[in-house]
Amino acid sequence: MSFDWNFNVRFKMFTAKAATAAMATLLLASQTPGFAGSASAATAEQVTESAPVETEQQLGLTDNEVPEGAKISSKQASENILKLFPLLKKATISSVRFDSPNSYPPPDYKAWEIGFQIVEGNHTMGFSASVHAGTGEVLSVHLPSELLDKQSTDSDVKLTKDEAEVHAEALLFKAIPGLKENEYASLGDVYQSTAQQSLFGRTEYRYGYQLKHEGLLSEAETIYISVDESGLVTGYSRSTTGAEYPSSKSAASEVKASQRFEEQFDVQLAYISTDRLSSPKGQKYYLGYMPKNSSMVPLDANTLEPINEMTGKAIGDEDSLQQNKPLNGSVAPFVAANGQKLNAQQAENIIKKNFDIPKGYKLEHSQLSKGEYASPNNQVWSLSWSNRNANVSYMFMRDISAQVDALTGQIYSYSLYQRVEPGAAQEKPADENETKSVTRTQAEKLAINKVISLVPSASEQFRLSSVLEFEGARTFMFQRYMNGIAVMDDTVQVQVLKDGAINEFYTRIAATPEQLPGNTKPAISYEKAKATYLEAFKLTLAYSRYGGYAMSTGQVVPSGVNLVYQPTRDGNSISASYEVLDANTGEWKFLYGSGSATANVEPSDISGHVAEAALRNMTQHAVILADEQGRVFPDRVITKGDWFTYLARAVNPNMDMYYSGNGSEKLYADITPESPYYQAVRTLIDQRWLAGADSETKLNPEEEMTREELAVLLVRILRYEKLAGFYTLPSDLPNLADASAINNKGAVSLSIKLGLLPSIEGRFMPARKVTVAEAAQVLERLAKLQGKTDNFMSGNRLY
Repeated sequence: MSFDWNFNVRFKMFTAKAATAAMATLLLASQTPGFAGSASAATAEQVTESAPVETEQQLGLTDNEVPEGAKISSKQASENILKLFPLLKKATISSVRFDSPNSYPPPDYKAWEIGFQIVEGNHTMGFSASVHAGTGEVLSVHLPSELLDKQSTDSDVKLTKDEAEVHAEALLFKAIPGLKENEYASLGDVYQSTAQQSLFGRTEYRYGYQLKHEGLLSEAETIYISVDESGLVTGYSRSTTGAEYPSSKSAASEVKASQRFEEQFDVQLAYISTDRLSSPKGQKYYLGYMPKNSSMVPLDANTLEPINEMTGKAIGDEDSLQQNKPLNGSVAPFVAANGQKLNAQQAENIIKKNFDIPKGYKLEHSQLSKGEYASPNNQVWSLSWSNRNANVSYMFMRDISAQVDALTGQIYSYSLYQRVEPGAAQEKPADENETKSVTRTQAEKLAINKVISLVPSASEQFRLSSVLEFEGARTFMFQRYMNGIAVMDDTVQVQVLKDGAINEFYTRIAATPEQLPGNTKPAISYEKAKATYLEAFKLTLAYSRYGGYAMSTGQVVPSGVNLVYQPTRDGNSISASYEVLDANTGEWKFLYGSGSATANVEPSDISGHVAEAALRNMTQHAVILADEQGRVFPDRVITKGDWFTYLARAVNPNMDMYYSGNGSEKLYADITPESPYYQAVRTLIDQRWLAGADSETKLNPEEEMTREELAVLLVRILRYEKLAGFYTLPSDLPNLADASAINNKGAVSLSIKLGLLPSIEGRFMPARKVTVAEAAQVLERLAKLQGKTDNFMSGNRLY
C-alpha cells in the first residue's frame, strides 16, 4: 500500500494477488461470465434428479487417456466438475482441451479445460470450466444464467450473509477433500467493503478463502465462492501454483522482523479521492496519511530485506534513492496547442513527433470521443496502428495505440503492445535483432525528459517515485504533488526498453485545485499517524506470491513463492489492506469509494414512522441515502428525478461508484451530461424502464410526482403497458369512489391488483403527491414481485 503500490495493483490484477476486496470485484465481475445464481439447493437438486440427460451421454467427448504431464484423464476431470456442480448435467460437454491453451501467460501447472454448451432452439450458449490435471481439483466453474434462470423458487425465505456462507464452506470442503478446519482462513464477504447488494436482481454473496501451506497462509492458494440468497452455489474459482515452496522455517525472528519493519516504515500526506473508481466529474478529495513508498511491502523472512511484490526480488538501495526525486531535464516543457481543434492527421503527427513509430506501421483507426480524467470537457483522439506487412510468424502480433487531446495536443497515452500467444513464434524483425543498450541512468534521463515535454507543469508537480526493472525494460513511475502533498492516483508511467525506445507512456491526471481541500494542515500529526499505523499493522509469517503475468513487451514474469513477514491488520488474513487514515478525523477509510459507508448510515428520523421497516430496508440497500445527520425526511414529497434515482439505485446501488464514462450526449431535452439524474436515467434506459433517449422530449425531473404518474411508470417497469390498455372504463375500478378522476385507469387498476399502490379508504387519490415513505413502500413491494411476474427482472443478471 504505497505509491508504487498503485503500479503494483495495475499489474497484479493479472495474478492471484487479487485476493483483496476490490481486486476480487474486478476479477469475478469481468473474468467469470455466469457468476450469478437464483435457486435454492433443494430446487437445484430436484431439477438435477429429473434431468433426462445421463452422465454418460454428457461425457461423450471425454475419454480415459491420461496424457503426458497429467495424472487424471479428461473423463475424470469432467466427472469432478459434475460432482461439484451436478446442475451442469443439464448442459452438454462440447470441447476438451489440455494444458489450458487459452490462458496466457500459461500457468505453471497443467490443466483440463472442459467446454460446455446449452442449446435452446437456434440459440447456443457456451462456457467452460477447468480442472487441475495433476491434483484433479476443480479450478473454476461458474453457472451460466441460462441454467440459473430456470431454478426459480416462490419462497420468500432469504438467507443472510452468514447463513449463505454455510453453503460456501460446505462446497469448499467438497471441492478440496481432506481439508481441515485449521488449514484455511476466511476472508469473509469479499464485496462487503466495495459493493452494496442491490434491491432488485439476485442477491449474491461472494466469499474468499486463503489456504495454508505447512501451517502458513499462502497468497498463491486462494478460493472465491459465490452463493445466492437461496443457498445455491453459483460460482467457484481457485488459484494455485506449481512453483516450489521454500521452507516454512524463517532465519529471522519475528521480533527482529518487527524492529526492521518499524525502522523502515514511514507515512506521508496525500490527497485521496472520496470515490476513486467513480467518474472524476466533481469528485472531492480529502487529506489522508498513506504508507510511504515501499513501507508496506513484505520483508524476506530470512534476510529481512523489503521484497518487490511483482518480481519477488529484494528492493535495492538504488530503488530507494529514486523515491520522490525532483525532475531535472534538458528539454523544453510542454506547451498546449493554439486552441484549434486538431484533426486525425494532426493528432497522428503529434504522436510521430514524440514517439518512434516502427517501420511498416500504418494508422488504421482514429476516433474522436469525449475526454475522461484530465479533460472531461474536451475531446480526445483515439488512434491505433498495425503492421500488416510483418513476417508471417509475427503478423498481427503487435499493435500501437495512443490518445491525444484534440484541443491541447497533450498526449495521454502511447503503447506499443507485444501480444504473445502460446505456440506463436517470437521472431523479431531484422532491424530489432541488433540494438544498442542504454544504462539505467540514460533510461531515467529519457523518461524524465519525456514527462517534462509531454505533461503540463511536470517539473513543478511531478517527482520520480519508483523504478521497476525487468529483463529488457525499465518502468519509471512519477507521482504528482500539489501544495507539496501527493495526489493519490495522479501518476505518469514511462517504460523504456533496453535499446532506449519508449514502449509505453501513460498518464492519469484527474485532480483540479478546486477539488482539493483548502486547509492543508491536518488535525492528526505526522507522529500520531505513524504511531497509529504501527499499532494497527503487525507482521505475519506467510507465503507471498509474485510474477505470473506478461509485460507489454511480451516478456513473461515467472511466478514464484517467497517466505515473508507480511504487514497486515488481520492476523487471519494476508490480503493487502486498502484502507488509509483520514488525516483530520483519524478514521480508517476504504480506498475504493465511500458508497458502502454511505449506505450503512443509520437513519435518524424514521423511528415510529408507519413506513419505518420499508425506509430502513431502502437505506440498507442504498436505494435511499441518508444525509450527514442520518435524515431521510420520510414525509418529503419526491420529484420524478428522485424516483428515477431510487429506481436506478435499486438496480445498481453502486452506479456512481465505478467509472463507466460520463457520456457525451443528452438523453432527453432536460437530461444532459451535467444533470444530476444523468446516470440514473441512463441506467433506466438500459433496463428499458424508460423509452429510448430522445433529445427533443422532456422528462421534467424536477416536477413533483403524483400517485397516478407513479402507477404509469410502474406499468412500464412491469412491461404491462399494452395490457393496461384493456382497462379504460370506470367499471374497471368498481371499488374506487374517485375512479372517474383517473385518466390512466389501466395503470392504476394493475397497480392496485398487484398490491403496489393500494387504495386509501376506498379512494385512489390520483393527484396526491408521493412521499419518500410511500416510494419506499412501493419499491419494497416491487422487489417482492421478482420471480412472480412474466417480465419483471426476468433474466436479469446484476454484477
